[in-house]
Amino acid sequence: MKIINSISKSNQGVLTEFFKKEAGMNKAMFIRIQYLKKKHFLTFMFLTLLTSSAYSVQPVEIYTYDILPPFAFRDDNGKLTGIYIEMTRKAIERMPDYSVTFNVVPWARAKEATKKGQAFAILPPYFHAHDWLTDDTEKPYIWPYSLQLYHQSDVVICNDEIAKTPRPNFPEDFKGLKFVMFRGDGRAGTRFTEMVKIGDIALQSVTDIKTIIRILQIKRADCTACSELPFAWNIKKLKEKGEYKKIDKGVNLVKVATINTNAGYLGYTDVNDEKNFPFKKDFAIKFDIEIYKIKKSGELDKIIKKFTKL
Repeated sequence: MKIINSISKSNQGVLTEFFKKEAGMNKAMFIRIQYLKKKHFLTFMFLTLLTSSAYSVQPVEIYTYDILPPFAFRDDNGKLTGIYIEMTRKAIERMPDYSVTFNVVPWARAKEATKKGQAFAILPPYFHAHDWLTDDTEKPYIWPYSLQLYHQSDVVICNDEIAKTPRPNFPEDFKGLKFVMFRGDGRAGTRFTEMVKIGDIALQSVTDIKTIIRILQIKRADCTACSELPFAWNIKKLKEKGEYKKIDKGVNLVKVATINTNAGYLGYTDVNDEKNFPFKKDFAIKFDIEIYKIKKSGELDKIIKKFTKL
């Protein structure tokens, strides 16, 4: 019996040692498994964040209009298109960090939204850093401007009766006349605006070029200051569709002066931009690079020809 007890105790010791080792091994294995799980989880999270960061796209909204073909207008299918729209769209398509939507609003509203820091960018203003200023600081509310997109000629067009009198100096030689122009349009310059304010020139503001042509035809206004190409493009299209004869009163519309030549830009708000649009600097740099490439490659010429073949 003593021998059996002795063996029994001996076996118990062996078993105890065995289970201790087994438990130790299980514990080590458990710790190892937990470590590997944690490691793989962290690796997974890192890759997820990396992937998500690599493929995240910043949406941007650009304020523009759709009333000035061939620069920005809607085609027969209602799609927004034009020289400025296609240039901007093509450039941003090559910027994988960004996507674009165009917010079509009246031009005066687009300017106001930019002035308040509500609009990220506006397309296509001329360079107005000298006279489009904030009310409180009197600093430009658009800055910076992109690379030049396209050069436009701004002209004065009047009925043939007015055109009989030479008027080489704009706007002084147009004192006493009535103009019809786009609401919010600043192409006629600050001196013109001053003459309107003091009553030396009358001004009617409208929202589309077809209305401008009609008002000139019925002589409710004498002249307009406008971009030369869109004016000619609109008359041609109206004639093609048989609509021009509805407004044609036999009045010849004649170019009487060239005000200046200007370039259109993409202009960025400089009001609350660091808070509302912290990506502005990165976007502006990348956009200019793509516009430069588009010009250098000859793609810009193809876009222009597509829309300017009259």
